[in-house]
Order: sequence, then structure tokens, then C-alpha cells
Amino acid sequence: MKLWLRNLVTRCIAIAPSLIACIIGGPSAAAKLIIIASMILSFELPFALVPLLKFTSSEAKMGVQKNSIMVSLVLWFLGACSIGINLYFLGSTFLGWITRDHMSKAAAIITCIVISPFIILYILILLYLIFKPEIPNTDSPDEFHESEFEREMEDI
Repeated sequence: MKLWLRNLVTRCIAIAPSLIACIIGGPSAAAKLIIIASMILSFELPFALVPLLKFTSSEAKMGVQKNSIMVSLVLWFLGACSIGINLYFLGSTFLGWITRDHMSKAAAIITCIVISPFIILYILILLYLIFKPEIPNTDSPDEFHESEFEREMEDI
């Protein structure tokens, strides 16, 4: 499949559900969809950011291209701020759900009992990612290994 056609098809597949929801539900559904998408991205961000920061700061993985100590410190600080803000908003949204007037106290307690273990698990997995020791690389970081993807890209 030609690259432009593949890009067109994948982008149409990605945007079609959102477009259908906006057409059927109108502006209020679009606003809710944006909020839900933002919450999902806030939840997923640390799982992409932490490995990226660890990888680019690792001399074993990056060799001479690794981040300097100053760059690493700044990036970890900004990453911690971003993750902290996201955790705050996830937590405040959760507290908003259980403290709303329309939810009975019994429903709020059950919701808290059901959701709290997932929040604790989320934080524990995040801490594991942050403090997991680095596995040494058996290959030299300066050696170039042509991947299958790069060979396929040359064929295009």
C-alpha cells in the first residue's frame, strides 16, 4: 500500500469514532469526549514519559548521546511536575465523582472501595517504573544495528 494511502486510511479510522460522536451528540457530546480523552491521556502520560526519561539519560543505552546531568535534572523536574499535576487532576476528578450530591453515601463508599485499589496499583506501577534498576545492555551502545524497519523503509 502506498504511504499516502496508508496515512489517509489510518487517520480516517482514528478520527471516525470522534466525528460520529460529535455529529450524533452535538456540542455537549464533543465537550464530554474532549474531557474523557484528556483524562485518558493524563492517565497514560507517565507510562510513556518515565521510560523515555530513563532511556535518554542512560549511558548504557544511549552511549555518548545521553542527556547531560543538567538536562536530565531539568527533564526529570519537568516530568515530575507534569506527572504530579496529572495525578492531582485524576485524584480531584475521582473525589468529584464520590462527593457529588446526586450520589448516595452508600454508592460513594462502594465507588471508593472499588476504585481505590486501582489508584494504589497505578501509583505502585509508576513507582516501579521510576525506581526499577537498569538492565545492562550486552551490545556496545556505539555499534549500529540496522533494524528490519529501516531495511523496509529503504525498499519504499
